[in-house]
Parts: sequence; C-alpha cells; structure tokens
Amino acid sequence: MQETTFGVILFCSLSGLAFSGAALWVLGRKVKVSRRAKARFPDAFLVGSVTFTLAYLLNRLAFPARPKATAAVDLFLLAGILLYPYVRKKLLRLKPKIVKKHPLQDEVAALERMFVQDPLNAFCLEKLSELYEEMGEHDKALAAASQAAKLDPTMKNKWRAEDLQKELLEKKRRKRGWKPG
Repeated sequence: MQETTFGVILFCSLSGLAFSGAALWVLGRKVKVSRRAKARFPDAFLVGSVTFTLAYLLNRLAFPARPKATAAVDLFLLAGILLYPYVRKKLLRLKPKIVKKHPLQDEVAALERMFVQDPLNAFCLEKLSELYEEMGEHDKALAAASQAAKLDPTMKNKWRAEDLQKELLEKKRRKRGWKPG
C-alpha cells in the first residue's frame, strides 16, 4: 500500500465533511417540508457521523490507487445529493394528480351493480337518484329518477323526477343569465 500523505488525509477529510454536510442539508430540507420544528440533534449527529465515516474510509481506500477517478466520483455523488431535492420536486410535478373520489362513489358503484343484476328494481334507481343529487351530478340524478318513475309509477317517484327537472332547468337559466319574461 502506498504511503499515506498529508494530501490524501486532507482530501479524505474534506470530502467526508462535504458529504456529511450535504446529508445534513437534505435532512434539514426534509424537516422543513414535513413541517416539523427541527431535526433532533441525535438524529442529525448520527446521519452526519455515519456519512462522514463512510466517505472518509471509502476515499482512504480508493484515493491512493486512483486519485482522479475518486475525485470525479466524489464530485458526481455530491452533486447528486445536492440536486436530489430539486429533481424530485420537478418529477413530482410531472406526475399526474390523483383524483380524489367522492365519499359516496362506493355506494353508487354498489347500487349500479345491483341494478345491473336486477334491472326492474326501482328502489336502486331511487337511491341512485338521491346519491347523484348529493354528489352534484344532477343530470344523472334526473335520468335515474325518470327511469324509477317509469318502473314504479308512484306519486313519490313522479314528483321527484319533476322536482329534479325543475331544479335542472332553473340552474341552466341562472347559468345563462336568462330570465323568463
């Protein structure tokens, strides 16, 4: 093994410090993002000391044999650690947003499956109409209420279909700004 010189020790120490500083910087940014008060000292100390020790020992092994390659790899890895938060942020912006489904969506799906199995069940359509109205899907609510009134022509179903029809027309009038003359 080659003789260890002051330059090798200095390079290994500085690169170890740079890696541990970068690791602590990333840890500090994660704490800010997660809105915690601070990174606790024992956690930060452990991260910093482990990172410094690993970087120092790996550089002590590799630097005497290939100094230029070791320096290039150190700079590349250090740049990767420092750029990681920015690259991750950019990649997360490219990822499609997760569409949140309405809390009643599971009930609607179950009632739709039930109606497919029993197409003469007016109760399913009545409930679907109510759920669609709660979800704000008035067109679907009107269609379900009209179909329920056809299957079970009770006054309740007819009135519900008429009320939904009136509400839908009123909303369309307000949307267009049209008032009956």
